[in-house]
This record gives sequence, C-alpha cells and structure tokens, in this order.
Amino acid sequence: MNNTTLINTSKNRNRDDFSFANINLLGKCNVDCFFCLGKDIEDELSKHNQLKTHFTEWKNFNKFLIMCKDNNIKKLYITGQNTDSLLYKYLDELIDYLHENKFEVGLRTNGYLAPKKMKEINKCENSVGYSIHSLNPITNNMILGKKEIPNWDIIIPETKNCRVSIVINRCNSYEFWDLLKYISKFKNVKYIQVRRISTDTRVESLYPDIVEYEKLYSQVSKIFPMKKKLWEDAEVYDIYGKDVVFWRTVKTSVNSINYFTDGTLSAEYFVVEGYLKNKAK
Repeated sequence: MNNTTLINTSKNRNRDDFSFANINLLGKCNVDCFFCLGKDIEDELSKHNQLKTHFTEWKNFNKFLIMCKDNNIKKLYITGQNTDSLLYKYLDELIDYLHENKFEVGLRTNGYLAPKKMKEINKCENSVGYSIHSLNPITNNMILGKKEIPNWDIIIPETKNCRVSIVINRCNSYEFWDLLKYISKFKNVKYIQVRRISTDTRVESLYPDIVEYEKLYSQVSKIFPMKKKLWEDAEVYDIYGKDVVFWRTVKTSVNSINYFTDGTLSAEYFVVEGYLKNKAK
C-alpha cells in the first residue's frame, strides 16, 4: 500500500467567499527552500521573471484589480510564487499604487532584505508575514540552501505589524519549541502560523515532512486546549502567550484570487492548480 494514503492530503473544495487576493511575483529567489510550492511546476515558472518589470507593464494587472473590486476584496498580499516579495525592483511604487486604488497591502517574505526594505515593509497596514524556519545555520542551510540567518532581533522590533510562519518539515521539527519560545518574546508578533507543507505534484517525496507536521500537531492538541477555529481546519492554540495557528493549506476553507506577474489570473485558492488551468498564453 502506498503510504501517501495514511494521511489525508486531499483538497477541501468547499470554499468561503473571497477574503483576500495575492500578487504572486515570478523570478529568481535569494533562497532555495526545498518545499517551495513553485518547485511543483518549476519548468513552467522558471520561464518567467518580472522582478525588474514595472507593474504598469504587467499583463492583466488592471483587470486583476478590477476583479478584486468587483468581489469586494480590499486586502492584497504581495508574495512570491518562486521568489521573494522584497526582491521586486518597484515594490515601493507598487505599494503606493495599491494604496491609491484603495487597497490594504500586506507582504510575505523570507526577511533577508528586510533591513534594506523597512520603509516599504512599514507602509503595509496588513500584517507582514515573515518566514522563520530555523535559528540553526546548519538546519537553515538544509531547508533554504543558506547558512546565514536574518537578524530577527533587529528586524521584528522595527516592523510595525507582523506575523511569523514556520513550515514544519523533517529538518526543523525538533526545533519547534525553541523556535516558538524565541518568536513569542516579540510583543509585535500578532500570531504564529505553523504550516503543513503544501504540494500538488510532489506528495510522495514530501510525505515525510507532512508526517512531521501531523506528529507535532497531535502532540500539541493533546497538551493544549484549542482556543478557537479561524476557518475549517485552522485551529488556534495559546502557547507561550501567543496565538499559534495550525494551518493545513489544502484543508482550510479560506478563499482568494491569485494574480501571477506573467499575466495569469486565477479565481482559485489552490495556487498551482489555478495557474495551470489559467496560465497566460
């Protein structure tokens, strides 16, 4: 029997109304996370790089903004499908443009360029999502292909509004409690999101990482009472004085529109699936 049947990796197709939208930048990243969702369709995405292209030249971008307004979406998150948001050359102008169009802006980033981009980061009224997967250089190199770790002791206190994501995997699960204690000391971290690896095309190779998440979740759910649910299968626990959200991307009912900077526009929450169905010609 294929062991991928032991843990449910199917997608929850029951979606809520749209609550936010993503601007998914395409280009070369400054790290190389082995679980990056962009690697699911690396051959497709590696053809594109709009990191130095002004957003006014992005195909279908205004169509995307109109679609957001038509669906009463106010929250837009600038993220990277296979890159990092802070690498975008015109990020400052893009945030201003979105504000001029009455959108609320957030960012998701690995934080490596945060010290140089704090002006842009603090323009965002929606939370800036930092990814922190390890504080150990060796483990960090195993996960991201980079030993250097951002100076979070400086970056986080300088950020007006942030949350932190930890993607649990076979390399860092042992470090979870130390990571949680470290992140929890920052008063301005709104909450901590503990994410299960998401994949459409690599379930078998990433299955050990999914197992590590589920083992950790099982441990937490037995020790701590659940505080609340945000959405279906997104449970919140109070640990070390912080809201800690356990997040299986494919199981939650939250919904979003996704725009990719090659011009692909998808009204589907599932990023890879939506891209392949709607990819720009």
